[in-house]
Amino acid sequence: MPRRVVNLGQEQLGVIPHFDHSTSFPQQLVPTKRKAAQAVQGETKGQNAKRKSKAKDEEDNSDERDDSDPFAGKKFSLVCTDGAERHFAVERTIYQADGIIGRGSSVFLVDCEAEDDRQSESRVAPSSSWEGKKFVVKFSFPSETRDPEDALVNHARNIAKGGHAWATNHLPLLYDCLTFPFGPGTVQYRLEEFFNKRKKSYEVRVLRITISEELCSLNDLKTPEEAAQVFYDILQGKSSSYTGFLYLTLAVVHRWLYTEANILHRDLSMGNIMFRRVGGKVYGVLNDFDLSSFLPLRDEPSSQWRTGTRPYMACDLLMKGWCGGPLYRHDLESLFYIMLILCCHYKSPDRALPFKDWPYRNWFTSDDATVATNKGYFITWTQSAFPLQSRFERFRKWLDAIYRCFSVGYSHRHHQWMLGDPINNEEQETLAGHVTYAKLDELMRSFDGTNLHRRWAS
Repeated sequence: MPRRVVNLGQEQLGVIPHFDHSTSFPQQLVPTKRKAAQAVQGETKGQNAKRKSKAKDEEDNSDERDDSDPFAGKKFSLVCTDGAERHFAVERTIYQADGIIGRGSSVFLVDCEAEDDRQSESRVAPSSSWEGKKFVVKFSFPSETRDPEDALVNHARNIAKGGHAWATNHLPLLYDCLTFPFGPGTVQYRLEEFFNKRKKSYEVRVLRITISEELCSLNDLKTPEEAAQVFYDILQGKSSSYTGFLYLTLAVVHRWLYTEANILHRDLSMGNIMFRRVGGKVYGVLNDFDLSSFLPLRDEPSSQWRTGTRPYMACDLLMKGWCGGPLYRHDLESLFYIMLILCCHYKSPDRALPFKDWPYRNWFTSDDATVATNKGYFITWTQSAFPLQSRFERFRKWLDAIYRCFSVGYSHRHHQWMLGDPINNEEQETLAGHVTYAKLDELMRSFDGTNLHRRWAS
């Protein structure tokens, strides 16, 4: 029988949504596609030989999977903001955090089995009845001071009117966002008391549950033609230019969020690039705003500058000594890494190379300090000799040009520091004018001889 989340204790909340405690909590969580590739490194010789004996199409695919999802079929219920108690069954695990530090996010695709309406009016417009529909439910434990995801997304949606209405097609749709603080007797409450008595700061965390629509991932873009549809309203050109469509969509939506909605995303990665299907058409969506912030940035928890997904994070934010806060050019650097990794690690959007062949695989496996050092060397000394896959070779001109913006900017900053005249805060925002939206826009006006059309004339 499903249990209400609000009735669970601290220990039970630690294993959401495995509410049935008649069985022990699984020792090994189901790996996601990206993480499963990393697990290949730990195979024994015998295991590796067995894996190589599989069919060639499986052998070439780095997305080794564990079909035993311990959460599939588990049930839970939530009393939503509109007063309706809804019952959910987990269909599959989308993502499961494997670290003990951080938000500990768990994301599941669920079916809404039944609901007991207590009020007729739903909080969000999409539908008053959820029964029989699929949703994505995310359980996470962020700092209590962090803006809830629905506040950011709904603010952006309210701005997307009139001439900005196009942006709604590229924003996620949240059905509800619930926040549960931990009361007396819980571990979080006792930790806060412990540190307060010693006059030390502590990031008090809350349980936050976000319910959103089911979106499609990049892995579902099987052909250039379909990928072109995702970005049809922003770009015109050859259907084989789909990576260009992807990158420009990200840049345009990100710039709109920054300049019009006053939101800095702060967690750009391949996993946060999604799309939805509407009326036979597909629209690219910039997803996952639970680490985003309103501008101007306010004082936040001490860990705020490490916000992001390591392989795609700017090298500044990975450095232990960085105290300049998150800047919009850091998100632009993340966009560059997304494009680079897609072009170097993938044969096509839905087919990755074997993990051992990833040229930047250490960005996925090393600690912050190591990746920061590696990226620092990469951004200043690589000379843009990128090992692109043949299908993405036509993107070298873009990658080279964007890389030079960052390389020259970082080199200029280092040179000024060596001269004892470091660049000021205003210059840090754009690396003394070397990394700006305008520069990227100029570089991306055409792709492989095709003039690009942008729907939003900023």
